Amino acid sequence: MRIAHVLQLATSTPIIALERDGVLYDVAELERHFGTKLADIRGVSDFHTRVVALRCAGLHALDDRLLGGDRPSSTQLLPATILWLPPCTTDRAAYIQLGPYAHGAERPWYRFGNSRALLGHDATIPFPAVEDEPDYELSLAALLCEDLRRATPEEVERAIAGYTVLNDWTARGLEAQSLARGLPPSEAKDFATQLGPVLVTPDELGPVEALRTQIRVGDETRPCTRVGEWAFSLTEAVAYLSNHVELRAGDVVGAGRVFGGRSSHHVPYGASVELMIERIGRLTGKPVRGPAPLPWRRR
Repeated sequence: MRIAHVLQLATSTPIIALERDGVLYDVAELERHFGTKLADIRGVSDFHTRVVALRCAGLHALDDRLLGGDRPSSTQLLPATILWLPPCTTDRAAYIQLGPYAHGAERPWYRFGNSRALLGHDATIPFPAVEDEPDYELSLAALLCEDLRRATPEEVERAIAGYTVLNDWTARGLEAQSLARGLPPSEAKDFATQLGPVLVTPDELGPVEALRTQIRVGDETRPCTRVGEWAFSLTEAVAYLSNHVELRAGDVVGAGRVFGGRSSHHVPYGASVELMIERIGRLTGKPVRGPAPLPWRRR
């Protein structure tokens, strides 16, 4: 199943959609069309409630109708009428990024990111004004639908609601300055991270480690590896993480960066960057130079 979280521009209302063959279908309209009982339940259109708390209740039945060819045109969403949101609920999520780490590493490492800066597909990415080396980092992200504490890899696997493409945008100049001073790269990372365009449930993907990846910057295609060429599997790394951090349903965990999933030279401002993970989708963003910072010290 392929689940999208979008904003209807006409009403400024976030809604849940299902995607099939590149077409989005409004879940609420599908339920009204098919006469399902979930359509009128209070709060059921909220992404966190329906996808995380209720674990996609009723969505598989709707998706089966779409797969069977029952695709009412009245429920379709036109691209010009929506804004893509990240397939999670940003005010309910913690965002944790794993890795990257060398093949000889003894254990995973992680950092907490800024969940308030999670953006959706086809977004414009405002970089810090002082940054001259904008860059991308291709990763896979998992959305959790269960709380995890001291979990086994098997428990982690059962707790994953779905997977999506992640672009951990990075200001390389600021990153180098921070690392040279022995500081965490907060300013280089926390201004924006992209997710999407859809959340794909595990039953539709099979083993995620085997999925191929691709990057396009403008008209140039750049090679990178399969998703799973890590020192640890995603479920192992999240199990390790759960020994140190209490994870909650709705949290987003980014896997280690795909090898080759960053640029060897910076990306020009204004260039279209498209990150692809096989069977999940293509996430597109465009870096731009952000506004100059305001004075922050008293005179």
